[in-house]
Amino acid sequence: MATTHAPGTTPLPEPHPAALERFPAAGAAPRRRLLVFPHAGGGGLSGRALLHPGTEVVVHRRPGRESRMGDPTPVSVRGAIDEALAALLPVLDADGVPTAVLGHSFGALLAAEFAAALDRLRPGRLERVVLSAKATPPAPDPQLAAILEDDGALAAWLLALGGTPEELLTDPGLREMVLAPLRADLRASLSYDGQPPHLATPLLLVHAREDGGATAEAMAGWARCTGGAVRTLEVPGGHHGLYAHPDLLHAALDESADGAL
Repeated sequence: MATTHAPGTTPLPEPHPAALERFPAAGAAPRRRLLVFPHAGGGGLSGRALLHPGTEVVVHRRPGRESRMGDPTPVSVRGAIDEALAALLPVLDADGVPTAVLGHSFGALLAAEFAAALDRLRPGRLERVVLSAKATPPAPDPQLAAILEDDGALAAWLLALGGTPEELLTDPGLREMVLAPLRADLRASLSYDGQPPHLATPLLLVHAREDGGATAEAMAGWARCTGGAVRTLEVPGGHHGLYAHPDLLHAALDESADGAL
């Protein structure tokens, strides 16, 4: 089921020392901060693809990957959001840097839930929520559920999405390192079968031109989840097209900040 309590209304866990990967704005104080919730299986280092002059990129690193390889992988959206709040609230409270939240693919569910919690805990702190490559929930995927426990089928599905070197999936040891966090994230995604949360923060909806699973039409329902402004951005490429065209994302954020909606 979807989140059953408002994240942040119960005591938050202690922040994990490796829960964040931070990429400072080069050479100066940042004029914007981008908080990133990566795709299923993605880690903190995925934030490198989103670097931009003047922008600090902060990625929530979920358990079971990179420097958190030994941590048990998450089993729920709720647990991931509570952990992200514990790690990110001190960052947001330390300054007034204009901040946007980006969630890509599975990360869009987390970004939406995180933003809804932040709207309650720190009203007005976010300037925009960016949801990328994720159909509006509830969006059941029986095909994905059927292949989740089959390593070969799951690896083939992952390769078809693009963005994962094939050599990582042909070596048994490396394949397990890739598939374990991916499988945990996908289980959490498939268990999210409710309506998305309501947001007070304006939305930017991003879809890739060749992504058949998250078309503009499939994502349009997110617009009903906010009382703020909504704009859309199309990028070239497939499911992970956003990572190949971060300049388009940052240009859209600049336009939004200037009021050109």
